[in-house]
Formats: sequence, C-alpha cells, structure tokens
Amino acid sequence: MAYPRPRFTLAQLQYFIATAETGSISTAAQQLHASQSAMSSAIHRLERELGCDLFIRHHARGVSLSANGRRLLDEARTLLHDALAFQENARSLQGSLSGELHAGCFVTLAPFYLPPVLTRLRSRHAGLRVQVHETDGAGLHDLLRSGACEIALTYRLDLGDDMAFEHLAQLRPYALVSERHPLAGRSEATLSQLSRFPMIMLDLPESSRFMLGMLARAGARPPEIIRTTSFETMRALVAAGEAFTILNQRPRTPGTEGGRTHEVAITDAEPVVLGLIQVANIRPNRRVLAFGEECRAVAATLTAGT
Repeated sequence: MAYPRPRFTLAQLQYFIATAETGSISTAAQQLHASQSAMSSAIHRLERELGCDLFIRHHARGVSLSANGRRLLDEARTLLHDALAFQENARSLQGSLSGELHAGCFVTLAPFYLPPVLTRLRSRHAGLRVQVHETDGAGLHDLLRSGACEIALTYRLDLGDDMAFEHLAQLRPYALVSERHPLAGRSEATLSQLSRFPMIMLDLPESSRFMLGMLARAGARPPEIIRTTSFETMRALVAAGEAFTILNQRPRTPGTEGGRTHEVAITDAEPVVLGLIQVANIRPNRRVLAFGEECRAVAATLTAGT
C-alpha cells in the first residue's frame, strides 16, 4: 500500500508546538535557535498546507491559539513524540547487544561452527537471541537481500556483486575414503588418482560446481557421481564402499554408521575461502558485529594447522 506523503514537516510541527506553548514566535525562535523570520514563514506554510489558521496574531502582543489550533495541538505533540520515539528505537536497534539477530550459515558449515559460535555468544551476551538460517549459498544471498538475514558464514563461491565478503580462513580440501579403500593406505593422492573411483557428492549447486570444476582443471576424468542431500549420509556411503568424497571441514571422529573413514591429502586440490557476507553498504549493528567477532575466533581455532 502506498501512503500519500504528508504536506508538512516535523520541524514545522515543532515550531507550532513551541509557539503555542510560549505564545510568542520570537520567544519560540530563541528557544529553538532559529531565526524569527524562518519560524514565522514555516508556520505560515504549515497553515497553508493544512488549510486552516493555527494562531490568532496580535499586533505587538504575540499570538494565541485559534480554535483549530487548540484542537490540533495535542495531535501535533503526539506526532512529534512518536517521531522522536521512532528515532530512539532505531538508534537502540543499531547499538544494542540485546534482542534478536538473524544469522545465516552455509549448511555444511553449520555442524562445525554454529555450536561453538552460539555457545560463545550466550556466555558473553545473555540478552542476544540468534535465529539461525541454514541453507546453500544462493539461499543465503536471497535471505540477505530480503533483509530476513543480516550476516552469514559461508564460502566465497558465486559471490554476488552486491555482497561484501570478509575473509576468515583458507581451507585446503581433502579426500575421505573408507578404511578398505585402495587409497586408504596412502597419506596423499592426486585428483586423477581419486577420480578412478565413484564420488559421493552433496547435492548443493555451488559445491558441485566447485568440485567438478576443480577435477576438470586438474585434468582428471569425470568420476561416477552419487549424490545425496545429507552430510552424514555422504560420510556413511563413503565408509561403506570404495567411493570417495572431498571435504573442507574435519569431523571430530572418523566413525560413521557405515564404518570408519580415512583422510587422504589431495596434492593438487584448490583451496576454498571461508568468510562472512553481508549486503554491501549496510552499516552493521552491534549484534552483527558480535556474531562476526565470535565467528572469527572459532574459525581461527578450527582452521589452526590446516
């Protein structure tokens, strides 16, 4: 719904109220540090736009409220009060560490980063409530653009021109295979050596494009692809057979429902960048800044030595 634009300003209301309370344009002008002529002109414009006289002018004896002025004075005070409350609320929203924050996280990063980040936030800012949105990169972009999300932890993949990205860490992908896999006894392998076996891949557009592009740039033949939407299903399928997958994060335990797994370094893997994204040119509030601070600390801990 499009609202019509008011034909008066808050400054004009302020002049009207001050003049009504002092009974003098010159006295009101002194109180508000405005010139008498500017205030008189503003009140005349207000009366013209409202279509009624607010004051009765008395030559050399100031002014008094007209009947309409008396009826409108309380409404003017309410409007000005509400405008000042709106301003104060906006400043509070920007500067407060209490209240609600909507933060996004790339779905495969969430199990590793969200628990320590949210734990640290709860211990430092008890009044802050974080609503988490887990999705892929395109989903995070949509949430940020719509204002449903204020900041997101993600990879630097398919970054939109309207997004500001803060680099947190660089990660080198590695391969995960079962303990029975022919490459399980090796500490490292090339992408060409891995691609001789089936590949379990998370069905996420950005991740898929990055992984397949990396294989192509390394000259590896396209492997057989088995897709899944679950991180744990991916690990279990790897542990149960002779397929491999490529990961950036390291689970704490090698065990899965399908058995145990083994990590193999990829000698020609391309690094990926982990970071925070926000809509460009939007000033972050203190809640956003606090979330970013804890993400930096956790990223430094989880990526140490990688």
